[in-house]
Amino acid sequence: MTGAALTVTQLNAYVKSIVESDGKLKDLLIRGEISSFHRHFRTGHLFFSLKDAGASIKVVMFQSYANRLAFSPEDGMSVIVRGAVSVFERDGVYQLYAKDILPEGVGARQLALEQLKRKLAAEGLFDAGRKKPLPPFPQHIALITSKSGAAVKDVLGVLARRYNLCTVSLIPVSVQGEAACPSIVRALRYVSIAGRYDACILTRGGGSQEDLWVFNREEIARAIADCPVPVISAVGHEIDFTIADLAADLRAPTPSAAAELVAPDSGEIARQLNGASLRMETALHRLYTRKKEALYQLQLRHRACSPAQLLGERGEGLAALRHRLQTACTKRLDKLEADWRSAADLCESLNPAKVLSRGYAIAQKDGAAVHSVMQIQPGDRLSLRFCDGEADCTVDQIGEEPSHADQKESEL
Repeated sequence: MTGAALTVTQLNAYVKSIVESDGKLKDLLIRGEISSFHRHFRTGHLFFSLKDAGASIKVVMFQSYANRLAFSPEDGMSVIVRGAVSVFERDGVYQLYAKDILPEGVGARQLALEQLKRKLAAEGLFDAGRKKPLPPFPQHIALITSKSGAAVKDVLGVLARRYNLCTVSLIPVSVQGEAACPSIVRALRYVSIAGRYDACILTRGGGSQEDLWVFNREEIARAIADCPVPVISAVGHEIDFTIADLAADLRAPTPSAAAELVAPDSGEIARQLNGASLRMETALHRLYTRKKEALYQLQLRHRACSPAQLLGERGEGLAALRHRLQTACTKRLDKLEADWRSAADLCESLNPAKVLSRGYAIAQKDGAAVHSVMQIQPGDRLSLRFCDGEADCTVDQIGEEPSHADQKESEL
């Protein structure tokens, strides 16, 4: 083994210089399928592998190139990558440094459109449940379009013919080119915060797919979805369909059709009002006839049963009832008074003071009434209460209850 040994760094640097010196590897197109796709969250660089049935190669796309892509690469997508081959010295890995990626079989712009549709649909921006209904009789309509386009004349002409009862405010914008997207977004935001519009028409006339492409921008779709005012999208002709149409509350095939959808036909309204007026007049005539007949029947009943006569009869009955009530009240009061006097006499006859006035006395021992000789004994001191005072005495002896004969003899 002869010669000086190389370091790994020297070897990798040498291999890199050889690879980069090959002109065929500086700008080449590689076809393959994307796998292990990853976008670095901080730098924005793209990392993935490009493979076919027999091999794979690592691919790096720096943020400056990635920001120019019109679509988002995904795993499983067949693409053609343009770039240069070089060596990543640290790991000794050769890889493809991409400058552009083209989807194979479909245009990058169309692919980006389909990806945006799926993204917004997944967020619910196209759901029928979030669509706002149009007002039946708008008073103020915002018209967002180019002030020089044919769409202005179409919309104003239809509204003047069908429904000239509302105010139409033109909000001029660019409808194609680089300035179109921010111009339309500003107009939609103005309509959102102005607070004076009932409906909004976003429109432009026909044109090529390139001319109408601005209405496929995500910013416009989100501005439409965020607008609290119902938005009608009428972009191009009937065959043209954009993301703005999907995000709008209602899609019209043409600007003229948008004007017909946003406002009713005043002629038809007048015919409906005339019909309603005729039906109301007929209903009022029928009601008048019924009420007139009912009044006639009431007059007949009035003559057959005079209110004065009814009042007289009811007055006599009322007088009789009044007399009966007075009589019943008098009898009841008399009875109550008699019962009261009887009760008063009974209470007077049972008055203990009146009994004492007839010569009786109440004997008390220790403050309690004596009811029987069994409660006292000789020597007890008693208090005798008479009708006109009290006297104290001492029991000398206790005798037996006198017989009936003794009572009669004593009474005699």
